[in-house]
Amino acid sequence: MVFLSFLNPIDLGRIQILLQMDISALMGYTGAVFREFFGTTLGVIISFIGLACWIIVPLIISLKKFKKKDL
Repeated sequence: MVFLSFLNPIDLGRIQILLQMDISALMGYTGAVFREFFGTTLGVIISFIGLACWIIVPLIISLKKFKKKDL
């Protein structure tokens, strides 16, 4: 479940906001699993790297495609 949420940037951002606001206790078992992984320093670093990849990879791909096209 943690891996699948890592593939979705919206879920990843939502989980980080919930953990920072300490509302993950309202999510039950799922919140406990997310808090166990994403609540640690390593989990926060990994999630921000994942969010950065969601920004950088499409940007690089689009820049390569736009350089080939004559607009």
